[in-house]
Amino acid sequence: MKRFVTSNLQLGRPNAIEIYDRPFNNVDEMTEKLIENWNSVVGKDDLVYHLGNFAWDPKTAQDAISRLNGTIWFIPGEHDTPVGELAAKKMLSNGSKLERQIMPLHKMEVTISYWPLKDWPKKRDGFWSIIGHPNREYKSDPKQKTINVSTDLWGFKPQELSKMLGIFKDL
Repeated sequence: MKRFVTSNLQLGRPNAIEIYDRPFNNVDEMTEKLIENWNSVVGKDDLVYHLGNFAWDPKTAQDAISRLNGTIWFIPGEHDTPVGELAAKKMLSNGSKLERQIMPLHKMEVTISYWPLKDWPKKRDGFWSIIGHPNREYKSDPKQKTINVSTDLWGFKPQELSKMLGIFKDL
């Protein structure tokens, strides 16, 4: 099993193309391409940590979850009410679940969160902060041990967590 991270898919959000300057002609094309990209790297037995802003409405969220490879652990962002509604109704499928807003992954030595953090659990122990906020001012910074995994910054595909950490640790 591989572990992946990504954020800010904004599936089904009509104005996401404009807001994030995405190279898609319409929202349906964007949603389909993001699902295709996801499935091109994530296998059926993999785990994906999605760090906020998954889908714009519950129907789009439920449809996407059923079509995406892997199990998804959702770390909520500012636009994750649809995922929260599905979780409350116990309608998340494929082993997916809604987690807390800040989550240390001890074996990986990272703390994951949608929100950019100045301080995070286990920071003093050398843990990295993996964030999902889409604002481009929150760039990855190896000196600060922070990596932004917003899909717009990574070719619209989830990234394998161990490989990403390897790249940044080498910097």
